[in-house]
Amino acid sequence: MKNAGTILMYNCSGPEFSKLRQIFAMLRLRMRPVGPDRYHVPLEELVQGKGEPAEAGEPLPEAMLVFCGMGQALLNQVLEVIRVAKLPPIPLKAVLTQDNRTWDTRQLHQELLKERESIAAQQE
Repeated sequence: MKNAGTILMYNCSGPEFSKLRQIFAMLRLRMRPVGPDRYHVPLEELVQGKGEPAEAGEPLPEAMLVFCGMGQALLNQVLEVIRVAKLPPIPLKAVLTQDNRTWDTRQLHQELLKERESIAAQQE
């Protein structure tokens, strides 16, 4: 069976995320947990399971998912299933794109935080 896509998972390894992992497996999504020792590796290499570990830095303070190689319909389905399943909140989500594929985890995390702040400012 062909995988439908890959999800890079940050801070999603605890028992509270077991349902999330079951959902991803059911949808035939490859899960790649990413630890602080691989934050320096470009996202496109993480998706392929490449990149040598280095000295672990500070872990990200919150859960984050990066959706890779999925069509829009499947991405919408995954997001809806996550919403309906009442899982622990995953505040940061991103899609791997041509623009961000060479970024490392810290760069993506910083961009997502800027985006979240911008959205919050617009809502005020």
